[in-house]
Amino acid sequence: MRKEISLRDYLMVALLIGFFILLIIDTDNVLSTGQKAIDLCLKVIIPSLLPFFILSRLIFNTGAIHIISRIFEPIIKPLFNLPGTAAFPIIAGWFSGYPAGAKYTADLYNKRLLTKPQAERLLSFCNNSGPLFIVGAIGTGYFNSPELGTILLICHILGSFTVGITQRFIFADKLQPEKLRTTEQKNKVTFSSHMLTDSIMDSINVLLQICGTIIFFAVLVQTLETAGIFTGLSKLVGLITKSDTSNYLRILTAGGFEITYGLFILSRSLLIPTNVKILLTSFLCGFGGISVLTQVAGLCPKTIKLKKYIFGKLLHGFFSSIYTLLFLQNRSIPTMKYSYEIYSTDFPKIISIVYILLLLFLISYLIKVGISKKTKC
Repeated sequence: MRKEISLRDYLMVALLIGFFILLIIDTDNVLSTGQKAIDLCLKVIIPSLLPFFILSRLIFNTGAIHIISRIFEPIIKPLFNLPGTAAFPIIAGWFSGYPAGAKYTADLYNKRLLTKPQAERLLSFCNNSGPLFIVGAIGTGYFNSPELGTILLICHILGSFTVGITQRFIFADKLQPEKLRTTEQKNKVTFSSHMLTDSIMDSINVLLQICGTIIFFAVLVQTLETAGIFTGLSKLVGLITKSDTSNYLRILTAGGFEITYGLFILSRSLLIPTNVKILLTSFLCGFGGISVLTQVAGLCPKTIKLKKYIFGKLLHGFFSSIYTLLFLQNRSIPTMKYSYEIYSTDFPKIISIVYILLLLFLISYLIKVGISKKTKC
């Protein structure tokens, strides 16, 4: 018997064909945006992540991860209820940036050094924005304030730390210490040139996947903007809400899809109060966006479900914003400089209503799942 095609299938086909047609019509902008995204990958993404990925693969292949596990287990296990091997993704995720934490967690899971529940909980708080992005790009580049970038980084790490502890109680799981300890008996570190070659090739393959995701989302945003879809949606939101919330919706939708572009527009906005800008920046850095979520999904095995990850990133954005508010209490906020020429460029309004409703649905659903699991335990 042939399975009937649902309405959702027809809608998906229509969206894909529509996007394909837009790519053909808007060839010039597609090429220009694609070139900028490739330039970003070549100048920032690959140089900053490739050495970390090669080194991390060597740490796993040489057996050094077992020594790291023994050193950090007295700290990691009481705090996060995870084995000592989780220390490497946590520390590296704090300092390497997206999506390094997800890559290292997937490596631990594939080597059977983490169980599935442990990998899902670790993934929810170890995949974070790095210092180079928060202090360099956001603080110094976007807001012209290294001091603000440092504050955002501290609050970002604290938010990740808090999510890790919170997830321990929300998603309690039964550990399998016998199974994990048998894999940690190897304490001898070995090295060969073959390991180095494998590490380089594996890291390059992962980076190609990450760069491909970045280029795709950059082209997607530009194509929808040129098609005028965002302008129509913005007018629709104004009619429904009877208020001018378009600037906030623009920031949330842009940052929700691609964090770098969204934060750039947020830093240049003249209509959003400075304190709100900083809080939104802190939230978006913690959340990461759909582009990062796609990268994580590509790095992790299909057996690892991403519900806990999405819930954890929403919590991370919330906690980071709270910490930022506390840090900036009774303090002068660094002066920010703007260019009216930059601000006057058009900005895409990406499916504002749908995205906000999706966020609300995810928050309510995941909280309900967490509460039900806790009740069963």
